[in-house]
Amino acid sequence: MPVGIDAGPLQRQLACFGFEVTLLSQAAKLARALQEATPVAVVAFSEFADNDPIIQLAPAVSSTCPLVLTSPRRDFPVRLAATRLGACGLLDWPLQANQLVDLLRFGDISERRDPLRVLIVEDMASLAGLYTQVLAAHGVEATSETNPEKVPERIEQLSPDLILMDMYMPQCNGIELAKVIRQQRLLDGIPIVFLSVEKRQVVQLDALTLGIDGFLTKPVAPEELVVTVINRARRYRKLRSYIANDSLTGLLNHSHLHGQMDSGILRARRDSLPLSLAMLDLDYFKRINDTYGHQAGDQVLLNLARFLKERLRRTDLVGRYGGEEFAIVLGGMPIMRAHQIMDSLRQDFSQLEQQAENRSFRQTFSVGISSLQTAEDSISLVQQADEMLYRAKEEGRNRVESRGG
Repeated sequence: MPVGIDAGPLQRQLACFGFEVTLLSQAAKLARALQEATPVAVVAFSEFADNDPIIQLAPAVSSTCPLVLTSPRRDFPVRLAATRLGACGLLDWPLQANQLVDLLRFGDISERRDPLRVLIVEDMASLAGLYTQVLAAHGVEATSETNPEKVPERIEQLSPDLILMDMYMPQCNGIELAKVIRQQRLLDGIPIVFLSVEKRQVVQLDALTLGIDGFLTKPVAPEELVVTVINRARRYRKLRSYIANDSLTGLLNHSHLHGQMDSGILRARRDSLPLSLAMLDLDYFKRINDTYGHQAGDQVLLNLARFLKERLRRTDLVGRYGGEEFAIVLGGMPIMRAHQIMDSLRQDFSQLEQQAENRSFRQTFSVGISSLQTAEDSISLVQQADEMLYRAKEEGRNRVESRGG
């Protein structure tokens, strides 16, 4: 950070998003710190002067962990220099917490925090283990399954970005298993790549008509396996976000939220696990649009979306229900624990500084929570959570109300 700059407010803002921040004032201290631990990312200020020690240190940093540079300069030579130094991002100075969170959450760094997930279906455990090791060495979270009968359950548990499947297995062949997977609407788009010794074009074309996304011929070279799997999984993750997510916030949209909520309820009933639903609404949101403009209102919605995704579990379903209302499905969580978590989030979000041009303000939200203890299905679950949300607003807003809590 530049000398004389108080980075405390930025540190507190990032802490509200769940990031643990260490502040260092000298490049030498950064070099020593990197010898002791590898952070999620290094964010460094630079004016790109020839004698800037950060510039000298940048290649070593970027080879260790993602490097984000922030600078008051935005000219092309600086952008090119940042690229050549190995930086994965160049942000404006003064640094805004929401811009940094965007980069950490949605940019190239995000895969380090949320690795690509691949399910390997292979009846030979030795081969499955080999493929798992090869992909894991490239940062992929690979899980193998040798029993085709357990694959649908595994997909529900893992939510993979790609399925790598042997075409010929004793219990059933890959085409039959692919048909079983494609029968389920929420699983229809997951890319399936076959592993097979099959080279007959007519067989491969038949498989492609079923929605199979590609073939890898055994024995497959590790380099081919990695490139094929990672590129297809990345593309699916990106396309899925376009289709299933709200265009402004990046959260699940209304229809996909309901579809996944129904699946979550079925799993909870089957496994005798608790499930809670939180309906969240920004308080007096119309005043923000009227006072600061609709652009500021959109920014608040974005900030809340980032905040929820960073602070909640990866397995929690977070969606924009409509307007300024959000829904959060907390699988495996009893209602009292859900109440505690949402109340903690409510308090922390109210401390975030929202920006509108040269002005800043704070924003609060209200929450209503229901659970499967008192609801029969998703319709009654939403209805009861809405009733609790209405109670929270009637009681003065900026509070959490839960059914039976």
